[in-house]
Amino acid sequence: MAKKNDKSGSGFFWGLMLGIAVGATLAVLFAPQPGDDTREQLSEQSIELRKRGQQAFEQIRAQFKDRSGDAMTQGREAYDRAKDEVLARYNKAKNAEY
Repeated sequence: MAKKNDKSGSGFFWGLMLGIAVGATLAVLFAPQPGDDTREQLSEQSIELRKRGQQAFEQIRAQFKDRSGDAMTQGREAYDRAKDEVLARYNKAKNAEY
């Protein structure tokens, strides 16, 4: 279930980013100003949007790295517990025969 929430959260985030970009572009295009000013403003906004996208990507990457590390730790712990339990049962069964 956690994966479904993660997907919808990232989908919402990227939808929001796309909405902001489209809204900003439309606002600039319909603004009453000369074409040169509009192009300059679009250029500045695209640079800012690129920076925001890179920051968001880095945050998502850091979260993924943290979560994958946690998953690996939990997997190792589960493996160790299962191994210990199997060995304990094996030794108990082995000693019961003698």
